[in-house]
Amino acid sequence: MAKKFICSQCGQTFEAASMPDKCPICGADTSHIKEEKSKGINTNGNVYTICYAAVMVILVAFLLAFVSSALKPAQDANVAIDKKQQILASLNVRGLAKSDVEAKYNELIQETCVMTPDGQVIEGADAFDVETKEIGDKLPVYKAKTADGADALVLPLKGRGLWGGLWGYVAVTPDLQKVLGAYFDHESETAGLGALIKEAKFQEQFIGRPVMGDDGKVALTVVKKGASEGDTQVDGVTGATLTSKGVGEMVLTGLQQYADVLGGAQPAGDCCKQAAKCCDKPDCTCAEKAQCPCGGNCGDEACICADNGECCARQECPCAKCEKAAPCAKAEGCAKHEGCEKAEGCGGCPEQASEGAHKCKSGNDCCKSGQCDKSGSCGKPGCNGDKACCGQR
Repeated sequence: MAKKFICSQCGQTFEAASMPDKCPICGADTSHIKEEKSKGINTNGNVYTICYAAVMVILVAFLLAFVSSALKPAQDANVAIDKKQQILASLNVRGLAKSDVEAKYNELIQETCVMTPDGQVIEGADAFDVETKEIGDKLPVYKAKTADGADALVLPLKGRGLWGGLWGYVAVTPDLQKVLGAYFDHESETAGLGALIKEAKFQEQFIGRPVMGDDGKVALTVVKKGASEGDTQVDGVTGATLTSKGVGEMVLTGLQQYADVLGGAQPAGDCCKQAAKCCDKPDCTCAEKAQCPCGGNCGDEACICADNGECCARQECPCAKCEKAAPCAKAEGCAKHEGCEKAEGCGGCPEQASEGAHKCKSGNDCCKSGQCDKSGSCGKPGCNGDKACCGQR
């Protein structure tokens, strides 16, 4: 590092690495030269440079942290509004002013829940709080109304495009059979090509499409433009084959995951207590009297088992609803079965009502506990058809 020197003979200062033999200006000898000591910070030194840079970095970092903290509530509110706009778009509500989004969302979204891939409901979880990266490990469900008032389930999806992540919301009928609306977005797809999945023109192709194929599995997907062969195949974006394929796989696999949990074509009922899973759980309450397959141990009097003939013999299922049931084991002249009124379609009265009873002549009515129908006798001595005789032997 250079040092400063001053010559008393000529009064000039100069820099040198060490004490010179003579003044480089006037030629005076060393006796006239003195080293000039610095009286302040050497701004040309490395120490000064390092300290200055460190202070500036700390100050800038503090200011950025302060600004970020101050703006975070507003940023979070904007993110939430944007997400709600996307969900509403899947319900065919678009173009709302930001100031109107919150009210419309609260009007159309009736209930939410979060389910695991094995069909369990995560207690206390809100579907809106599930981040895109968590979809698949968690399955958020929104029970809602569309713009025209139809019942719907909004199902969030996650996928992968050409350059980054994809996500979307598909609104379907509660039985998962038909699409009512859709919205898709992306991280970084090519402008004018893959990015077009965000446009309403592409998304509106899904409205009214069937979700399931003939095999009962989800068949809805996206194919190369012009290659669709049925209602479950939607035309992709021209020139964006990989992005279109990503959307197709996201829809196909994502909806199938929901179908496995929600029970496919079974009525949805309470979106957090699906009918298809209801009777497999001992503690199930079969909310809203959802149609129930009565598998396992249902034990719920609210279950209406209209599609299962085996249910008629169960106390928990009203006989009047068993239109396809086998003959009911009745008593008391076949008028009732454990408090259940006799109903058309339950198979009528069996030939033998109970042990110890006798067959009437008509073959259509039964005697028990000393009671005999007037249509005929029980075939025993002393019975004339209108006396208490059937219990006599």
